Amino acid sequence: MKWQNIFNVHNIAKAIILFFIGFAPFLLMWPYWMEDERVFEVPDPSQIYMFEDSSRSRHADVVEASISGYLDGTATVEIYYPDTIHRVWTFELPAGRIDSSGRWDFYDREVRIDYIPGTAKKGHLTIKTKVF
Repeated sequence: MKWQNIFNVHNIAKAIILFFIGFAPFLLMWPYWMEDERVFEVPDPSQIYMFEDSSRSRHADVVEASISGYLDGTATVEIYYPDTIHRVWTFELPAGRIDSSGRWDFYDREVRIDYIPGTAKKGHLTIKTKVF
């Protein structure tokens, strides 16, 4: 008689619903977990650098970027769509310790990151990106 109570329609329906509610966050985070974070270095802040990152999926919805390091002057980091015309975001970096990040809607598999020196001559930056 106990087995009949366990396997009745209402208990099975509740178990299925709870399974999918518990499994939904995993499915929603799957694209984020599958993408690797790319790390780009700017060893000489007086030079221009161009980097590219891409997603493994057929399309991407989000780009994340974080910039950390130190500069003795100003600089700019620009995030572009690969056609180089449409800018997603611009980081205006001041002199001193740098710790900036952002996350934006993005509708392409590839992203271009440009580092453009201003008055910076010395320092070091690390740019981390993730496209998913």
